[in-house]
Amino acid sequence: MFILNSIAPIFLLIALGKLLKTTGFLPDVFFKGLNRFVFWIALPALLISRISVAKLEIDTLSQIVLLFSVGTLLSLAFAWGVARILKLPAPSTGSFIQGSFRGNGAFVGLPVIVYTLGSLDPRAEMLGTVILAPVVIVFNVLGVSILTHYSKHRRGTSASIQTFFAQLVKNPLLLSCVVGIALNLTGLTIPLFLYRSLDALGSAALALILISIGAALEFEKLRGSASPTLIASLIKVVVTPAIGFLLVGFFKLDNTEAMIAIFYLACPTAGMSYVMAEVMGNDGPLAGRIVALSTLLSAITLPVIIAMGL
Repeated sequence: MFILNSIAPIFLLIALGKLLKTTGFLPDVFFKGLNRFVFWIALPALLISRISVAKLEIDTLSQIVLLFSVGTLLSLAFAWGVARILKLPAPSTGSFIQGSFRGNGAFVGLPVIVYTLGSLDPRAEMLGTVILAPVVIVFNVLGVSILTHYSKHRRGTSASIQTFFAQLVKNPLLLSCVVGIALNLTGLTIPLFLYRSLDALGSAALALILISIGAALEFEKLRGSASPTLIASLIKVVVTPAIGFLLVGFFKLDNTEAMIAIFYLACPTAGMSYVMAEVMGNDGPLAGRIVALSTLLSAITLPVIIAMGL
């Protein structure tokens, strides 16, 4: 019953977003605006309000980040090996590898952590929120490295890297984490009227995030999908969290702390991977199919992971 109560709200809200989009209850322009609102305002408000008043556990946070980072690197290496066996062309290899390790941490990982671990350990939301900053950095650094290496536009490598770092510096999730940590470490307090505004936006963020994901899902992209789509999706939602479970014993983490890293590893492929694959000269259609299928499969794998870890 605990698993049902933890995971069902997540996928019900995702399904609601898909239903609202499919039935035309709300226009397409609304969902485009909602995604922008969540990314630039609601989620940053959540991060700043939660992190600024949290009790930071630096040693614990560093161990969680290390577990997540090692798990991600091993997943990337595994996907690279599989891509070699499949003999995929270079642009498809880039999309295949990125889709196999780059998870939707902000839009799936954080809600899963809050809904599953939040009721068991009051530290879970804080730890999961603070960890989001390094998660964003790791996914972006590895993602752009892979896509640049396998891009069909080799001449633009240096320009692509420069653009990447410019976008990383302007990433609202990373910036809001930095602001929250700075406020926390300096002891500065946000004025009560402003904190309450941020907190209200933050409270609405998780629900809006999930509705936004549902509206953005395009399962019609799965038509004509080939084996690379399924294999990459299974690596992302099955192999990657399995690697995390195998690594746990090497780190000094309690169950809640370890599961935060594993949940971030277990997330389905991020929608941003499709955007980056298209922009950086990789196989965009393959990237889009991996996003859709891994999200669909995660409805099965996440409950299993919860049952195994909690």
